[in-house]
Amino acid sequence: MKEKLYKKEITLTLIFSVLLLLMGHSASIFVLFPSLQQGSLWGFPIQYILPILLGWFGIAAVCLVMAIVCNKFDDEMESYVNSLPPITENQTQNETETLT
Repeated sequence: MKEKLYKKEITLTLIFSVLLLLMGHSASIFVLFPSLQQGSLWGFPIQYILPILLGWFGIAAVCLVMAIVCNKFDDEMESYVNSLPPITENQTQNETETLT
């Protein structure tokens, strides 16, 4: 169970890191593909307004989803920790003695 939770934590970190990078650096799309620079949105050139909207609202939406998903993950971690048997004082002393 512990390994599964670690893998899930790493996966969540990677997914949300990529999503935040894509939202925050969406202007690079128009540098890589200059043919997308044609057109307008609400009277603004698409290459200017889209990165602004994705930068503000896209990052806000990703952060909102990330907060919800991470809270659920924290609940899973807490339930796992609570399911473990309690550690007694003798067990911690034995572990400390074996380390020294």
